Amino acid sequence: MWVLFAALSAALLLTFIWQRIQYEKLQKEISYISSRLETLSAASENGFVLLPTDHACIKKLGAAVNTLLHSFYEKKSEYEQAQKATAQVLTNISHDIRTPLTVLKGNSEMLAAKADALSVPEVIHTMAAKIDRKADDLITTVNDYFTMSKIASGDLSLKLQKENVSGLCRDTILEYYDLLEGQQFEADIRIPAAPIYADTDRDALQRILKNLIDNAIRHGGDGKYIALRLTAEKSKSVIEIEDHGKGMPPQRQKQIFTRNYTTAPKSSGNGLGLAIAKNLSAQIGADLQVYSIPNEKTVFTIVLKS
Repeated sequence: MWVLFAALSAALLLTFIWQRIQYEKLQKEISYISSRLETLSAASENGFVLLPTDHACIKKLGAAVNTLLHSFYEKKSEYEQAQKATAQVLTNISHDIRTPLTVLKGNSEMLAAKADALSVPEVIHTMAAKIDRKADDLITTVNDYFTMSKIASGDLSLKLQKENVSGLCRDTILEYYDLLEGQQFEADIRIPAAPIYADTDRDALQRILKNLIDNAIRHGGDGKYIALRLTAEKSKSVIEIEDHGKGMPPQRQKQIFTRNYTTAPKSSGNGLGLAIAKNLSAQIGADLQVYSIPNEKTVFTIVLKS
């Protein structure tokens, strides 16, 4: 009797140990699949779940996961090709439109000048000025789409090198002197006299600055205040552009860098300025952030590597 009991106990113990080993092995295999999927999610290259196993259910799970991954990679490739094709079409269209637009702008300027110089009815003067303004708006919009499409297609040529950010900031804000003075803005400009250097592309950084300043004037103009501050910190340079307009709530701060997103009337913007600024910042290795308190202030911060 005792011998039988001992044999059964030994058999049960061995069964328990075997089941425990199988359970731990199964747990390890599932953990591997989970970890592998996390790695694939974070990685830019394609990959699959490759796991030698004796468990039929794990084999079935792995096969199903790989089928889904294969389908995802195919759809991803099709999407990327479609995006590049769309960006190329936009680039071609924008390029073809720019030449006739230049001619249109030249004629609109001459028309507005003639209307000012000659004694013409007020309605003609108003129409000529409006045509000239709309030509400017159209050129800005086409140039923005041209830039955005070049960024999306990867055709934008950038040259990162040491640049004097102090001089660049100073030159850029000076271009707005007449506008800010005419609209009676309080301008708080804090740019060190000594050069501050950063690794960047000059044209790209200037485009970012102009887009942010334009945005501050357009959306924060009610506050009649604009600030441009440049500071040098350890291994980085920080540019801040601040306005005292209506600001924005936190949920809107997450959307403003989205292409074509705008809170302004359609006639005053195409929603591409901040999207271009964000994409160009990424291209030059800079970090563009926004902080806003509704009805108090909005601050855009560009962090550059020195």
